Amino acid sequence: MTTQHTPGPWYFEAGYAPHDQGLVSSEATGQSLATTYSDDGGFNARLIAAAPDMLAALVALFENCAMVHKHWGDGSNQNEATAAINAGFAAIAKATGGDA
Repeated sequence: MTTQHTPGPWYFEAGYAPHDQGLVSSEATGQSLATTYSDDGGFNARLIAAAPDMLAALVALFENCAMVHKHWGDGSNQNEATAAINAGFAAIAKATGGDA
């Protein structure tokens, strides 16, 4: 996977007035990436800030799942496992702008 988004890690700061805004920034570049405008206690900003870590974990997980499924799958849940793996790769493609 070639990373095309602003490099992580990303972090958030909560509590900006007037609406308890959350600010998401890149730790690597210091660039501001997103501002959330809600009284959610920073939950949306935390979710956005976790995106690079979640994407990296999802890529590793589904690459491993696909390898295990290909080499050691016993066929008992073949359709369900294939569907889950394909859904994971589709989510990765959506996040990276790539092909599923």
